[in-house]
Amino acid sequence: MIKADNTVVLKGKNEVSKFNVKDFLMKYIMYIVLVLMSITLAVANDKFLTTGNMMTILKQISIQSIVAIGMTMIIISGNIDLSVGSVVAFCSVTGAMMMTSGVPIWLAVLLVVGIGGLLGFVSGGVTAKLKLHSFLVTLALMQAVRGLAQTITGGYPKAGLPEVFGAVAAKSIFGIPILVIYMIIFYAVFIYIMKYTAFGRSIYAIGSNEESARLSGINVEKVKTMVFVISSALCGVAGLLLTSKVRSGDPTSANGWEMDAIAGAIIGGTNMAGGEGKLGGTIIGLLFVGILANGMVLLGVNAYMQSVVKGLVIFLAVIINSIQKRSQN
Repeated sequence: MIKADNTVVLKGKNEVSKFNVKDFLMKYIMYIVLVLMSITLAVANDKFLTTGNMMTILKQISIQSIVAIGMTMIIISGNIDLSVGSVVAFCSVTGAMMMTSGVPIWLAVLLVVGIGGLLGFVSGGVTAKLKLHSFLVTLALMQAVRGLAQTITGGYPKAGLPEVFGAVAAKSIFGIPILVIYMIIFYAVFIYIMKYTAFGRSIYAIGSNEESARLSGINVEKVKTMVFVISSALCGVAGLLLTSKVRSGDPTSANGWEMDAIAGAIIGGTNMAGGEGKLGGTIIGLLFVGILANGMVLLGVNAYMQSVVKGLVIFLAVIINSIQKRSQN
């Protein structure tokens, strides 16, 4: 029975429970929109629901989704990182330059991930130690790192990578692109870390109330710095996978990825104020962004309008996120 206060009374043999329709719609509105959008695109274009197109969407979001893992962790901790796209590009070109210079692939991979982690140590360390706003710190790093990537390459892509490295992102296993498998593995590992380890719980605690976390014995500065290190190291991994995928290191690559990572986190339910969010939600959020982009391409929407639509979706997601937070208080 639906009552005037938007609740549905569910009667069982031994209990009566209330189901609030408004709260349900507000909590799952982006998921509902995702389903409706998918149905609309399937009706509008018969190519949308094909297996090939579904795999294309997953492959397109796979590398960005690895970046989004770190972004989600940072947002949960109460911070933000605008430098992830630039770090991906810088790691991409440095990896390409190393391998074309004769550095063994395994060593280049370790060095690039290490360079990514070092950049995160700088941004996270400065943010935590000096108690600066991460928005300003990473905004400055975004410009500096992107400029450095363009400087060391002269603004041109670095090609001529070893053929064996190109296979890292090109293979498929049982018809599933290897990039999608990488994505699944990374999410499985970090979902476990966030849900079942003391480090993961500390990130939530800091984002919820930093002072309370400090009083409870959590080393806030160390945890904050480590979150940025992990995020930038994942950007290093993403940069290497991107380099393998396109067979070159491009200083202009990953432009705007920070917005896609933030959008995926917010649409997936991560609270911009910190303390709340799940990586499982982030992958759904990125799938939303991927389906939206793919659908616009299938429908022939021009590139400029695609940017407008994506921006409006992010704007709407932020508003919904804010309303959801207020409704919980």
